[in-house]
Amino acid sequence: MKLLCTKTSPYARLTRIVLLEKGLADRVELVWTKTRDPDDPILATHPSGRVPVLILDDGTMLEDTPVIVDYLDSLTSPAHFTHSSDRVDWRYRSIEARARAMLDGLAVWAREVIRPTDEQSPTIIEHERRRASRLADYFEALTDDPALSGPLTMARIYLFGSLDVERRLPAFDWRTGRPKLVAWHARISEIPSVKNSAAPA
Repeated sequence: MKLLCTKTSPYARLTRIVLLEKGLADRVELVWTKTRDPDDPILATHPSGRVPVLILDDGTMLEDTPVIVDYLDSLTSPAHFTHSSDRVDWRYRSIEARARAMLDGLAVWAREVIRPTDEQSPTIIEHERRRASRLADYFEALTDDPALSGPLTMARIYLFGSLDVERRLPAFDWRTGRPKLVAWHARISEIPSVKNSAAPA
């Protein structure tokens, strides 16, 4: 199998975390690509150009992070991401959805600020900045919740991915005034699968 990634995609990093958690690193080749290159040959067979995309041995292409995670989770036991009992724990699912919403909004913000300055939308940037700030406050109050502690779950991975966006979006100041979230992020960052999922320099 091959996993196509970019070095900046937070979604690609999330799939790499799951890959390492599941002990599948030796079964999947990481292929680094640039999705904004119109001449990238992968676009001939992967028209959406989104990453990550997992190419199975039979040529099937799986895109969209939850689909890839679901597949990876099915390959080895125990399944504890999208196949687990938390799928019918609706309180947990609400927390996971908010963490995913935070990451989705930050991805919009990050894509907006790499556009030429005269093409950027201050309205979109401010909208996503406010959304991210509200959600950072929400998670600051939730760091001790069981949904965000214990073994890695998609809620924890999505939240880590959201906070990690600060590396490419310095204007995302989630640390100021949120000491619990800072401590939570530091703990997650030390988990081997998280630490080893970082893209090469």
